[in-house]
Amino acid sequence: MPTRYVTFSSNQYYHVYNRGSEKRTIFQSHRDYISFLSRAKENANKFSIEIISYCLIPNHFHFLLKQTTDVSIARFMNAIQLGYAKYFNTKYKRVGPLFQGRFKAKNIESDEYLLQLTAYIHNNPLTTLADSGNTKDSRNHIHRILMEYPYSSYTEYIQPTANMLSKPNSILEFFSTTYPQLSYKAFVEEYEPDYEVIRPILANGYDAV
Repeated sequence: MPTRYVTFSSNQYYHVYNRGSEKRTIFQSHRDYISFLSRAKENANKFSIEIISYCLIPNHFHFLLKQTTDVSIARFMNAIQLGYAKYFNTKYKRVGPLFQGRFKAKNIESDEYLLQLTAYIHNNPLTTLADSGNTKDSRNHIHRILMEYPYSSYTEYIQPTANMLSKPNSILEFFSTTYPQLSYKAFVEEYEPDYEVIRPILANGYDAV
C-alpha cells in the first residue's frame, strides 16, 4: 500500500476524497448514501472531526474536514470506508475492495483555497447543465439543481437546520448576510473555478463533469 505523504495535525483543514475501485459506482440507492452519511456523522462525533462540507456522487465523494484534536482524520476515514465497504459488499453480495485504495487527502493552506474548495465541492452535482443562453434562466437552473441535490451540504449552508452534518460557520463568516451579491449563495452559484488550485483533483479524475 502506498505511503501517505500528508501529516494530519490538530486545527487544520483537509480536502479528503476517494472513488470506487475501477471508478465503479459506490452509491446505488438512496439507502446507500444515507448509510455512508450516517457513518460519517457517527464517526465525526466519535473522533471529534468537523465536517465542514461534503458531496457524494455515484462513484466518488468529497469531504472538507477539520481535525480539532490529535485524533487523526485517518482513523475517522478508515472507520467510514471499512464500515461502508462491509455494508455494501454484504448488501450486493460482492467481494473485494470497494474503494480505489486509501483515501486521498490534501492540506488546505490558505483561505483562498478553502473557499475555492467549498464551491468546487458544492458544484459537483452539476454534471450536466443545459444552458438556455439566458443568464437568469441558467442561474435559476443551477440554484434548483444544487438545492434539490440531497447528498451535499449545500442546502445546510443556504437553509441551516438543527442537527446538520456539516459545520459551515467557518466558511460563511467570509460572506455577507445582507448583500445578496456578496453572499455564499452567489459565490457558489456563479463559481468560476481556479484551475491552478483544483488541478490535482482534475488530473486524478475527480472533476464534477
